Amino acid sequence: MDQYFVDLKDLDRKVSLDGSFDPGVIDFRGENVRQVGPLVWSATAERAGEEIRIAGNLSATFEQSCSRCLEPASSEIQKSFDLFFREHDEDLFDEDDVELTEEDTRTAFFAGTQLAIGDVLREQVMLALPMKALCRVDCKGLCPVCGTNRNQNTCGCSGEVFSPHMEKLLEIKRKLEGERSS
Repeated sequence: MDQYFVDLKDLDRKVSLDGSFDPGVIDFRGENVRQVGPLVWSATAERAGEEIRIAGNLSATFEQSCSRCLEPASSEIQKSFDLFFREHDEDLFDEDDVELTEEDTRTAFFAGTQLAIGDVLREQVMLALPMKALCRVDCKGLCPVCGTNRNQNTCGCSGEVFSPHMEKLLEIKRKLEGERSS
């Protein structure tokens, strides 16, 4: 059995797998993510009734663009996973409107006779990464007027810049503040 694929037709006992993916082996392009070290993983695969259960853990370091200043932001990930897969059932997906049960929502579907561990790990990494990465907690971000990275330089731009679309809301805010001070 190849360590990077689970051969599902021959899975009659619990199988242990482990390995490491160097940067570039798993494709994260288009996701604003860059793997900066090996992705180390271990897993077990076994039949659980009609399903295949894959449980394990992974660890790796990734870089994303900081959501405030666009500089690289490092994220170390250590994640456990416990997943269930079921063979793609043509009857289930033939209909246009299908109501899924709670059990169906915790199960992924596969087609073919092999399950690629790299695909499983890619999905788990994407779920573990922060939605808004920060290079540091106190990142000052970019100036919305001139684009200066405020962590590196200061600029002479005005601190308050509002979209013209917000003018009506600002009028309401000023009116409410005026009523409170009266």
